Amino acid sequence: MDNGSTHGSAEFIRNTYPSLKLLRLSRNIYTAGGYMAGGLIARGKYVAILNNDVEDDGNWLKPIDEALERIPWAAAADAKYKSFFDRHRFDDSAAAGRWIDYFGNNYTRGVNELDSGQYDKTVYIFAALTIFKRDILMKIGGFDASYIFGYEDIDLGWRLNLSGYKILYVPQAIIYHKSGATTKDKQTQRPKPEFFYLNKRNRLITLIKNYSMINMINALTVTLLEYYLSLWYFLILRKKVYGLQLARAIWYIFKNLRKIIKKRVSVQQLRALSDKDIKKLMVPYSGDIVKVLCKLSQYI
Repeated sequence: MDNGSTHGSAEFIRNTYPSLKLLRLSRNIYTAGGYMAGGLIARGKYVAILNNDVEDDGNWLKPIDEALERIPWAAAADAKYKSFFDRHRFDDSAAAGRWIDYFGNNYTRGVNELDSGQYDKTVYIFAALTIFKRDILMKIGGFDASYIFGYEDIDLGWRLNLSGYKILYVPQAIIYHKSGATTKDKQTQRPKPEFFYLNKRNRLITLIKNYSMINMINALTVTLLEYYLSLWYFLILRKKVYGLQLARAIWYIFKNLRKIIKKRVSVQQLRALSDKDIKKLMVPYSGDIVKVLCKLSQYI
Protein backbone atom coordinates (compact mmCIF):
# COMPACT_ATOMS: atom_id res chain seq x y z
CA MET A 1 0.00 0.00 0.00
CA ASP A 2 1.23 3.49 -0.90
CA ASN A 3 -0.02 6.17 1.51
CA GLY A 4 0.00 9.17 -0.83
CA SER A 5 3.77 9.24 -1.40
CA THR A 6 5.39 11.63 -3.88
CA HIS A 7 8.95 10.26 -4.06
CA GLY A 8 8.48 7.61 -6.74
CA SER A 9 8.19 4.51 -4.53
CA ALA A 10 4.83 3.50 -6.02
CA GLU A 11 6.26 3.60 -9.54
CA PHE A 12 9.24 1.56 -8.38
CA ILE A 13 6.98 -1.15 -6.92
CA ARG A 14 4.82 -1.32 -10.03
CA ASN A 15 7.82 -1.57 -12.36
CA THR A 16 9.86 -3.98 -10.24
CA TYR A 17 7.07 -6.21 -8.88
CA PRO A 18 4.27 -6.07 -11.48
CA SER A 19 2.49 -9.10 -9.98
CA LEU A 20 1.90 -7.32 -6.67
CA LYS A 21 -1.42 -5.60 -6.02
CA LEU A 22 -0.65 -2.05 -4.98
CA LEU A 23 -3.22 0.16 -3.25
CA ARG A 24 -2.23 3.74 -4.01
CA LEU A 25 -3.99 6.43 -2.00
CA SER A 26 -4.38 9.91 -3.45
CA ARG A 27 -3.42 11.52 -0.14
CA ASN A 28 -1.70 10.60 3.09
CA ILE A 29 -4.25 9.28 5.59
CA TYR A 30 -1.49 8.69 8.12
CA THR A 31 -0.35 5.54 9.85
CA ALA A 32 -3.53 4.23 11.48
CA GLY A 33 -5.63 5.13 8.43
CA GLY A 34 -3.16 3.41 6.14
CA TYR A 35 -3.26 0.23 8.19
CA MET A 36 -7.05 0.24 8.05
CA ALA A 37 -7.13 0.90 4.30
CA GLY A 38 -4.83 -2.06 3.72
CA GLY A 39 -6.96 -4.28 5.94
CA LEU A 40 -10.13 -3.32 4.07
CA ILE A 41 -8.74 -4.12 0.63
CA ALA A 42 -7.01 -7.36 1.70
CA ARG A 43 -8.78 -10.61 0.82
CA GLY A 44 -6.52 -13.19 2.43
CA LYS A 45 -6.80 -14.88 5.80
CA TYR A 46 -4.17 -12.64 7.36
CA VAL A 47 -3.26 -8.97 7.31
CA ALA A 48 0.48 -8.40 7.80
CA ILE A 49 2.09 -5.03 8.48
CA LEU A 50 5.69 -4.35 7.44
CA ASN A 51 6.48 -0.65 7.64
CA ASN A 52 9.13 1.19 5.67
CA ASP A 53 11.58 1.11 8.58
CA VAL A 54 11.84 -2.69 8.93
CA GLU A 55 13.55 -5.63 7.26
CA ASP A 56 12.50 -9.23 7.86
CA ASP A 57 14.89 -12.16 8.15
CA GLY A 58 13.40 -13.96 5.14
CA ASN A 59 11.70 -16.62 7.26
CA TRP A 60 9.48 -14.55 9.56
CA LEU A 61 6.10 -15.53 8.15
CA LYS A 62 6.19 -19.33 8.50
CA PRO A 63 6.61 -19.59 12.32
CA ILE A 64 3.95 -16.93 12.92
CA ASP A 65 1.51 -18.68 10.58
CA GLU A 66 2.17 -22.03 12.27
CA ALA A 67 1.61 -20.52 15.74
CA LEU A 68 -1.67 -18.86 14.76
CA GLU A 69 -2.91 -22.04 13.10
CA ARG A 70 -1.97 -24.10 16.15
CA ILE A 71 -3.78 -21.76 18.57
CA PRO A 72 -7.19 -20.96 17.04
CA TRP A 73 -8.18 -18.49 19.78
CA ALA A 74 -5.13 -16.35 18.96
CA ALA A 75 -6.12 -13.44 16.71
CA ALA A 76 -2.76 -11.70 16.23
CA ALA A 77 0.97 -12.12 16.75
CA ASP A 78 4.14 -10.09 17.07
CA ALA A 79 7.61 -11.09 15.95
CA LYS A 80 10.88 -10.68 17.81
CA TYR A 81 12.03 -7.14 16.96
CA LYS A 82 15.77 -6.60 16.85
CA SER A 83 17.81 -3.51 16.08
CA PHE A 84 18.46 -2.89 12.38
CA PHE A 85 21.85 -1.43 13.29
CA ASP A 86 22.96 -3.98 15.92
CA ARG A 87 21.42 -7.29 14.95
CA HIS A 88 22.45 -9.09 18.11
CA ARG A 89 20.42 -6.68 20.23
CA PHE A 90 16.69 -6.04 20.72
CA ASP A 91 15.24 -2.75 19.54
CA ASP A 92 13.65 -0.23 21.93
CA SER A 93 10.10 -0.24 20.55
CA ALA A 94 8.68 -3.76 20.29
CA ALA A 95 11.63 -5.96 21.32
CA ALA A 96 10.43 -9.19 22.98
CA GLY A 97 6.76 -8.45 23.44
CA ARG A 98 4.69 -5.53 24.65
CA TRP A 99 2.27 -4.96 27.51
CA ILE A 100 0.90 -1.85 29.23
CA ASP A 101 0.51 -0.92 32.86
CA TYR A 102 -2.83 -0.24 34.58
CA PHE A 103 -2.67 3.38 33.42
CA GLY A 104 -1.84 2.85 29.76
CA ASN A 105 1.94 3.30 29.85
CA ASN A 106 3.82 1.05 27.46
CA TYR A 107 5.94 -1.74 28.92
CA THR A 108 8.30 -3.48 26.49
CA ARG A 109 10.31 -6.54 27.47
CA GLY A 110 13.98 -6.78 26.57
CA VAL A 111 14.55 -3.21 25.41
CA ASN A 112 18.12 -2.80 24.07
CA GLU A 113 19.22 -6.09 25.64
CA LEU A 114 21.57 -8.47 23.88
CA ASP A 115 19.59 -11.40 22.51
CA SER A 116 20.99 -14.53 24.13
CA GLY A 117 17.81 -16.57 23.81
CA GLN A 118 16.35 -15.34 27.12
CA TYR A 119 13.02 -14.55 25.43
CA ASP A 120 12.72 -17.47 23.03
CA LYS A 121 9.46 -18.84 24.40
CA THR A 122 6.09 -18.14 22.79
CA VAL A 123 3.91 -16.24 25.29
CA TYR A 124 0.71 -14.22 25.38
CA ILE A 125 1.24 -10.46 25.11
CA PHE A 126 -1.05 -7.42 25.21
CA ALA A 127 -0.61 -5.89 21.75
CA ALA A 128 0.87 -6.65 18.33
CA LEU A 129 1.62 -4.84 15.08
CA THR A 130 2.91 -7.64 12.85
CA ILE A 131 0.06 -9.88 11.73
CA PHE A 132 -3.69 -10.27 12.33
CA LYS A 133 -6.44 -12.67 11.37
CA ARG A 134 -8.41 -10.48 8.99
CA ASP A 135 -11.92 -11.67 9.87
CA ILE A 136 -11.37 -10.95 13.56
CA LEU A 137 -9.66 -7.64 12.80
CA MET A 138 -12.71 -6.47 10.86
CA LYS A 139 -15.14 -7.95 13.40
CA ILE A 140 -13.87 -5.72 16.22
CA GLY A 141 -13.68 -2.59 14.05
CA GLY A 142 -10.06 -2.64 12.92
CA PHE A 143 -7.67 0.24 13.53
CA ASP A 144 -9.06 3.53 14.77
CA ALA A 145 -7.93 5.91 11.99
CA SER A 146 -8.47 8.97 14.21
CA TYR A 147 -5.37 7.99 16.22
CA ILE A 148 -3.17 9.05 13.25
CA PHE A 149 -0.05 7.58 14.89
CA GLY A 150 0.70 6.04 18.27
CA TYR A 151 -1.36 3.70 20.47
CA GLU A 152 -3.43 2.45 17.52
CA ASP A 153 -1.91 -0.99 18.15
CA ILE A 154 -2.46 -0.78 21.92
CA ASP A 155 -6.09 0.20 21.39
CA LEU A 156 -6.58 -2.64 18.91
CA GLY A 157 -4.87 -5.13 21.22
CA TRP A 158 -7.08 -4.05 24.12
CA ARG A 159 -10.21 -4.60 22.03
CA LEU A 160 -8.97 -8.03 20.95
CA ASN A 161 -8.39 -8.98 24.58
CA LEU A 162 -11.75 -7.55 25.65
CA SER A 163 -13.41 -9.72 22.99
CA GLY A 164 -11.80 -12.85 24.43
CA TYR A 165 -9.02 -13.38 21.87
CA LYS A 166 -5.31 -13.88 22.54
CA ILE A 167 -2.20 -12.23 21.09
CA LEU A 168 1.08 -14.11 20.70
CA TYR A 169 4.76 -13.25 20.80
CA VAL A 170 6.50 -15.62 18.38
CA PRO A 171 10.31 -15.35 18.80
CA GLN A 172 11.14 -17.59 15.84
CA ALA A 173 9.91 -14.78 13.58
CA ILE A 174 12.55 -12.04 13.44
CA ILE A 175 12.21 -8.49 12.14
CA TYR A 176 14.94 -5.84 12.16
CA HIS A 177 13.68 -2.36 13.02
CA LYS A 178 15.11 1.14 12.59
CA SER A 179 13.54 2.25 15.84
CA GLY A 180 12.68 5.94 16.07
CA ALA A 181 13.53 6.65 12.43
CA THR A 182 10.34 8.66 11.95
CA THR A 183 9.45 9.68 15.51
CA LYS A 184 12.72 11.08 16.90
CA ASP A 185 14.79 14.13 16.07
CA LYS A 186 17.97 12.88 14.40
CA GLN A 187 20.24 15.26 16.29
CA THR A 188 18.82 15.17 19.82
CA GLN A 189 17.15 11.73 19.66
CA ARG A 190 14.23 13.26 21.55
CA PRO A 191 10.66 12.59 20.41
CA LYS A 192 9.40 15.00 17.79
CA PRO A 193 6.82 17.29 19.46
CA GLU A 194 3.96 16.21 17.19
CA PHE A 195 4.56 12.51 17.86
CA PHE A 196 4.89 13.24 21.59
CA TYR A 197 1.50 14.99 21.49
CA LEU A 198 -0.21 12.14 19.62
CA ASN A 199 1.24 9.57 22.00
CA LYS A 200 -0.04 11.40 25.09
CA ARG A 201 -3.41 12.22 23.51
CA ASN A 202 -4.05 8.69 22.24
CA ARG A 203 -3.18 7.16 25.59
CA LEU A 204 -6.04 9.14 27.16
CA ILE A 205 -8.43 8.12 24.38
CA THR A 206 -7.47 4.47 24.82
CA LEU A 207 -8.18 4.54 28.55
CA ILE A 208 -11.58 6.17 28.01
CA LYS A 209 -12.62 3.74 25.28
CA ASN A 210 -11.59 0.44 26.80
CA TYR A 211 -11.86 0.48 30.59
CA SER A 212 -15.06 -0.01 32.59
CA MET A 213 -16.29 3.17 34.30
CA ILE A 214 -14.62 2.84 37.72
CA ASN A 215 -11.28 1.71 36.34
CA MET A 216 -11.42 4.41 33.68
CA ILE A 217 -11.84 7.12 36.33
CA ASN A 218 -9.01 5.68 38.44
CA ALA A 219 -6.68 5.39 35.45
CA LEU A 220 -7.46 8.89 34.19
CA THR A 221 -6.86 10.36 37.66
CA VAL A 222 -3.39 8.85 37.88
CA THR A 223 -2.59 9.69 34.26
CA LEU A 224 -3.64 13.34 34.56
CA LEU A 225 -1.57 13.63 37.76
CA GLU A 226 1.37 12.20 35.84
CA TYR A 227 0.81 14.71 33.03
CA TYR A 228 0.63 17.58 35.53
CA LEU A 229 3.90 16.59 37.19
CA SER A 230 5.52 16.02 33.79
CA LEU A 231 4.43 19.48 32.65
CA TRP A 232 6.23 21.09 35.58
CA TYR A 233 9.23 18.84 34.95
CA PHE A 234 9.47 20.10 31.37
CA LEU A 235 9.03 23.73 32.45
CA ILE A 236 11.83 23.42 35.02
CA LEU A 237 14.14 21.88 32.40
CA ARG A 238 13.13 24.61 29.91
CA LYS A 239 11.57 22.13 27.50
CA LYS A 240 8.38 24.13 27.15
CA VAL A 241 7.48 22.58 23.81
CA TYR A 242 6.73 19.23 25.49
CA GLY A 243 4.73 20.88 28.27
CA LEU A 244 2.62 22.61 25.63
CA GLN A 245 2.01 19.30 23.87
CA LEU A 246 0.75 17.77 27.13
CA ALA A 247 -1.69 20.66 27.59
CA ARG A 248 -2.73 20.30 23.97
CA ALA A 249 -3.43 16.58 24.46
CA ILE A 250 -5.68 17.24 27.47
CA TRP A 251 -7.54 20.03 25.64
CA TYR A 252 -8.20 17.69 22.71
CA ILE A 253 -9.96 15.24 25.05
CA PHE A 254 -12.26 17.92 26.49
CA LYS A 255 -13.01 19.29 23.03
CA ASN A 256 -13.81 15.89 21.51
CA LEU A 257 -15.21 14.05 24.54
CA ARG A 258 -18.61 13.41 22.93
CA LYS A 259 -17.02 11.65 19.94
CA ILE A 260 -14.77 9.59 22.19
CA ILE A 261 -17.71 8.53 24.37
CA LYS A 262 -19.56 7.30 21.28
CA LYS A 263 -16.59 5.11 20.43
CA ARG A 264 -16.47 3.92 24.04
CA VAL A 265 -20.08 2.72 23.80
CA SER A 266 -19.23 0.64 20.71
CA VAL A 267 -16.13 -0.85 22.33
CA GLN A 268 -17.94 -1.82 25.52
CA GLN A 269 -20.45 -3.79 23.44
CA LEU A 270 -17.55 -6.06 22.43
CA ARG A 271 -16.77 -6.93 26.05
CA ALA A 272 -16.49 -10.64 26.79
CA LEU A 273 -13.99 -10.33 29.66
CA SER A 274 -13.94 -8.23 32.81
CA ASP A 275 -11.27 -5.65 33.62
CA LYS A 276 -10.02 -8.08 36.27
CA ASP A 277 -9.20 -10.55 33.48
CA ILE A 278 -7.65 -7.85 31.28
CA LYS A 279 -5.42 -6.62 34.11
CA LYS A 280 -3.74 -10.03 34.20
CA LEU A 281 -2.07 -8.91 30.95
CA MET A 282 -0.87 -5.63 32.47
CA VAL A 283 1.90 -4.56 34.81
CA PRO A 284 1.27 -2.33 37.88
CA TYR A 285 3.10 0.89 36.81
CA SER A 286 5.89 1.75 34.38
CA GLY A 287 5.27 5.42 33.65
CA ASP A 288 7.25 8.64 33.68
CA ILE A 289 7.12 9.14 37.45
CA VAL A 290 9.06 5.91 38.02
CA LYS A 291 11.57 6.87 35.32
CA VAL A 292 12.18 10.30 36.87
CA LEU A 293 12.54 8.83 40.37
CA CYS A 294 15.06 6.30 39.04
CA LYS A 295 17.11 9.13 37.55
CA LEU A 296 16.95 11.12 40.79
CA SER A 297 18.02 8.08 42.83
CA GLN A 298 21.33 8.09 40.98
CA TYR A 299 22.19 11.43 42.63
CA ILE A 300 21.14 10.48 46.16
